[in-house]
Amino acid sequence: MSLCKGCKVYAVTFKNIFFQFTSDQLKKFKSYVAQIDVNYWLDYNSCSTQKRKIPIPTSHENLILIFDMHEIKELQTLLEIDQKNLIKIISPSEIDVPLILN
Repeated sequence: MSLCKGCKVYAVTFKNIFFQFTSDQLKKFKSYVAQIDVNYWLDYNSCSTQKRKIPIPTSHENLILIFDMHEIKELQTLLEIDQKNLIKIISPSEIDVPLILN
């Protein structure tokens, strides 16, 4: 996730999906993702042969994003919703590997 300081737009890249959000849109999206009842959707779509069973609707009526349980957990981690699985971002100086510039 990154923020364009010029236009104040957040860019979120997840797998092959690229989201762009204003601050308010990002808050609403995070709230929606945090409230997804994964078990409900897995049960609701249990007869489906599709691997991905958890929908996230979009503002386009003919476009619904679908995820599997693992992808939803990854998305929640990326959006810092799942606090127990946060990944610490390290700086280049913390990497203890010799750098060789070609």
